[in-house]
Amino acid sequence: MHLDHTDKRIIRIVQGDLPEGRNPFFLWAKDAGMTEHAFIQGLHRLMQKGVIRGFKAIIRHRLGGIKANAMVVWKVDEDKIEQTGEKISRWAAVTHCYERPFWGGNCIFSMIHAKDRPGVEAIIQEISGSLGDMDYKVFWSERELKKTSMSFL
Repeated sequence: MHLDHTDKRIIRIVQGDLPEGRNPFFLWAKDAGMTEHAFIQGLHRLMQKGVIRGFKAIIRHRLGGIKANAMVVWKVDEDKIEQTGEKISRWAAVTHCYERPFWGGNCIFSMIHAKDRPGVEAIIQEISGSLGDMDYKVFWSERELKKTSMSFL
């Protein structure tokens, strides 16, 4: 797939952090030497080509006061995987919820965040109580890893 100079300029800019302010796309367009309309049209074109799939936020949760995190692995019967995953994912404190083989079968992995460790433990107990008698393991996050935007060009 051919990317022209404008495409490459747009891609280089959107690989970085979204500018702060009321109109971040205008600021990106200004950095690219384009009008906001042309910049957004370029983004749409790149998305239609499949070059850009979407935009994602990288949350620096510790800066936001979220100091405790745990990955909880729930051992789930095969016939209840879908239902259990949907139930767990309804909690606002759950940011990741997915199925993976583990612990001798399929499990639901859920990442839970709270301001402190007792807060995470309370959420785990709430979820556990709603699921009934289900085994689970808790893996506490010890440190936050470096978070950066991906860079391709």
